Amino acid sequence: MKKFSLILILWLILSSCWTNNIAQNTKNTLNPNKKQMTNTETWMTVVIDTNHPLAWKTLVFDIKLEKIDKKWEWNTKKDIAEKWDKVEVNYIWTFTDGKKFDSSYDRKQTLPFILWAGQMIPWFDKAVLGMKVWEEKKVTLKPSEAYGEIDPNKKQEVHLSAKDVKNLEAAWYEIKAWWKLPTMMGEVKILEVKK
Repeated sequence: MKKFSLILILWLILSSCWTNNIAQNTKNTLNPNKKQMTNTETWMTVVIDTNHPLAWKTLVFDIKLEKIDKKWEWNTKKDIAEKWDKVEVNYIWTFTDGKKFDSSYDRKQTLPFILWAGQMIPWFDKAVLGMKVWEEKKVTLKPSEAYGEIDPNKKQEVHLSAKDVKNLEAAWYEIKAWWKLPTMMGEVKILEVKK
């Protein structure tokens, strides 16, 4: 039985190598003059705006402190939020025109974070610092206190492979100037397309 298993494994390995070799030779003989592009080769380059999507916006927060968990023994003010406490807040985030951007109430879930750990923009931390449980506060953050002013020099070249372009187009994104592309931090604006 062991001998049969060993022969079967060896046969599978050899047939796999043979099949890959045939496929590679076929690909090269179909059009030997055409360069084959791999998924890692650059098909086009786009220049994107790397300013935060909320740069230059004034933000308004209605904050309610729901819970405080004391992290350190020297944090002695039981009902007051101190540095390094884990807190939970509910909030409504709007712009100065009153348009709502986000709300923890809509998700029915508080926002947990550790004060002064860099998890929030610094001025949000400052607003919550010193609040008492169940206290409510309205805070207006200027662009310099939130995501900054727009900097025309903040741009970056991004190289897209043929596969990237195909996936973006399949998701209904157009790759041309002034359109937007999805990223982990939201959509970013395309400033220029180079082919």
